[in-house]
Amino acid sequence: MAKQEHDRWMAKEMAQIERQRDPFPWFREMRAEGPIRYDEKRDAYDVFHYDEVIEVMSDWERFTRDGTSYIDGAMMDRGPPEHTELRGMAEEYFRPGYVRDFTPAFEQRADALLDQALDGTSELNFVEEIAKPLPIMIIADMLGVPEEEMDTFRQWSTRLAESPAKLDEDKKRDTEERKAEAMQQLSAFFEREIEKRENDPRDDLITKFLKKEEESETITRQNTIAQCGMLLIAGNITTTSYIANAMWTFIEEDVLDDLQDGSMELEAAREEVLRYRSPVINAKRYATEDTTVAGMEIPEGALVVGYLPSANRDGQIFEDPDEFRPGRELPKQPVPFGKGIHYCLGAPLANMEAEIMLSKFLERIDDAELLIDEIEPFFSSEIFGPVELPIRVTT
Repeated sequence: MAKQEHDRWMAKEMAQIERQRDPFPWFREMRAEGPIRYDEKRDAYDVFHYDEVIEVMSDWERFTRDGTSYIDGAMMDRGPPEHTELRGMAEEYFRPGYVRDFTPAFEQRADALLDQALDGTSELNFVEEIAKPLPIMIIADMLGVPEEEMDTFRQWSTRLAESPAKLDEDKKRDTEERKAEAMQQLSAFFEREIEKRENDPRDDLITKFLKKEEESETITRQNTIAQCGMLLIAGNITTTSYIANAMWTFIEEDVLDDLQDGSMELEAAREEVLRYRSPVINAKRYATEDTTVAGMEIPEGALVVGYLPSANRDGQIFEDPDEFRPGRELPKQPVPFGKGIHYCLGAPLANMEAEIMLSKFLERIDDAELLIDEIEPFFSSEIFGPVELPIRVTT
């Protein structure tokens, strides 16, 4: 995908620090103007209302994900029938029942991170020390990455999650070059690891993916490599923002005591965070035919971008949508992880990681406060959340 195509994915109004920090007033303005608008500067159609965002995400025959990913060959960059087989390659390993078997190992990872982060200090960067490393460690464990490669693996993941803090063309170019280099290195790493599994099968996802490849007439080695890379990038970045957004919200909304004494259920609070501060910003699609959405004509091949955080705060669906209200009645389900055939494969894993880390963190502290007045946003067309979350805790 050409760089200029990547640039089309972000509405120019979103390409401001203030909008990255708090896009919700702009989403509210856009919803007031209508469910969809055509942005001639980007030659793209932006969708803001809940029902229309669902329509674009769900109707894969009219709106395809082909060509919308950095990772060529991964399932999220394909439509049926190829997507069906690629998703089947991994789906059974991310169902709730399967990931629950990893609970003891996940808890050990979380405990070790908390031991280190809370060792003799009252101040920490929640993103760097807790929210970011846990998802990386967990997916690396599931894939079967050797312990001695973990630091390198973490560096690649960090690079691939990078986004320039300002709209400086030189910084954007440098960031894209670092990402491309990291992607090449990561692909080469997985290619070597897959080749090792051919002679030495193990009880890990790389071996399981290799077996699926060998049994299939259509899955290629590039697909297998891309699948591994997709799990690292998509799962880690999204889950990091999910966990960070939760802690940011819990502190800001002053609900730590309620969560700790059980008067507010953590599960309900997490679910409301996913609606209130959805970690994924957009769902990108291309129209496969001349079609219409909310009465607006969309030509074949046009870029269509549905905004998930806007859908999840649509006042036509959710009462008082800009209020954080765990346990609220939901006339329709929020869509933080997408909808339809491209619903996030790792959603059960992300929820489990968030539950484990947040519950353990809340057990270890008495209170926490933010050490900054304004959140530094993760500057991205796709991910919403803080790039840093400095906090002070009392234990």
